[in-house]
Amino acid sequence: MNLQLLDFDCSEDAEGVVCWDALAQPAPQHNTALLQEVAQVLRWAHGFDHEGPGPLENGANWDFDLQVTLLSHSGKPQVATPRFVPSTGQLSLLPEPVDMQSLSLSLTLSGTPGFVQAFRTQFEQA
Repeated sequence: MNLQLLDFDCSEDAEGVVCWDALAQPAPQHNTALLQEVAQVLRWAHGFDHEGPGPLENGANWDFDLQVTLLSHSGKPQVATPRFVPSTGQLSLLPEPVDMQSLSLSLTLSGTPGFVQAFRTQFEQA
């Protein structure tokens, strides 16, 4: 699967944990498509390991961190709480962006070597 709005950078720490980091701040008309892309990645990750995300040091295969900030025309940013429901594959924000409101999104995925290889294959990441 090709990702259009999420562009991941890969890093590895001294303990061999691989992290994929994506930052996005699209034009407001692309907010829905961006959130759908994030949901697609999270649906895939939950399908890879039905146990779900968790700390790798506690034996989990993968984990993620999703941060979203709504940007207003007045210049005051507002943190939005993302909620992903694995059973439905739906991602929502609280509060939701209002018409033509920009958002800034950060998604970090970390995982075991098996997760990382499967992610690379699935999303055509180098």
